[in-house]
Amino acid sequence: MPAKTKGAAIPAVPVIGHRRDPERTRARLLKTAIQMFSAKGYHGVSVDEVVEAAKVNKRMVYHYFGSKEDLYLAALEEVFGRFVRLEIAPLASDASPMDKLSQLLAANFEFLEKNPEFVRLLLWENLDNGQRLAAHPQYLTKNPFMDRFRMVVEEGVKAGVFRQPRDMRHLLVNFIGLSFVYYSNRYSLAATIGLKNTGKETHGMRLAQVIDLVLNGLLAR
Repeated sequence: MPAKTKGAAIPAVPVIGHRRDPERTRARLLKTAIQMFSAKGYHGVSVDEVVEAAKVNKRMVYHYFGSKEDLYLAALEEVFGRFVRLEIAPLASDASPMDKLSQLLAANFEFLEKNPEFVRLLLWENLDNGQRLAAHPQYLTKNPFMDRFRMVVEEGVKAGVFRQPRDMRHLLVNFIGLSFVYYSNRYSLAATIGLKNTGKETHGMRLAQVIDLVLNGLLAR
């Protein structure tokens, strides 16, 4: 048996897969929080549940976000910020107000289709009397759909294509409701009238119906 060398250093074994990645950890926490808050609401989720699902140390929540409410606000900001960051396809300058409005409605439908967390979080916020949105209105005040919608309607009124709305705010509510209800009430609609929210054909039919209602409600008589 060879003799041991006195005082010889033992070479370090490299640790693989355990490097700290702060950005990845924060992103995983936020993604998990969005999923859980959108499914159960603010009061239905605990920090312990989030960190267990995200498989991170609980201290990371307080390190990256500060508190449960801060984590929730970060989730709201991320999901509602998708509205602000969304790039709506440019509306052709020579397109008619009717074509522009149809394109906006189609973009809104597509956004709601691809962002179910937005729908759920908005529903939970309304059930909670909108406390956190009231304290942070900036999350929803910048809305490209609403701004574009208002501009297109005003353009159509000026051109004599649309009649003047009685109140633009109520028209916006109708616009939101016609699109939003398919995604906020999808399960009750399926149960009560058999309207299932699946398939491209169904999606196209919903959109066509909304476009028809909006345009015929606005066209100058």
